[in-house]
Amino acid sequence: MSERRAGLGMGGLALLPIACCIGIPLITAAGLSVAAAALIGGATLAATTLAAAVVLHAVRARRRRRMTPLLSPHERSTR
Repeated sequence: MSERRAGLGMGGLALLPIACCIGIPLITAAGLSVAAAALIGGATLAATTLAAAVVLHAVRARRRRRMTPLLSPHERSTR
């Protein structure tokens, strides 16, 4: 009689609702935290990309201004 029983038994069956009541909120919280992390990560990536684009645009505009020769008012009107 040293064999293990194959069924859950009454004790295991009584623990099933307790395990579900603990597990479902944990699974829900984990899913919500993953969604929040994805949202925050996406917003951070967008802000970083926008900042890089603004800096790149400013650098290019400054280089163009340096390369453009200064024209006198008379030269500007003849062009």
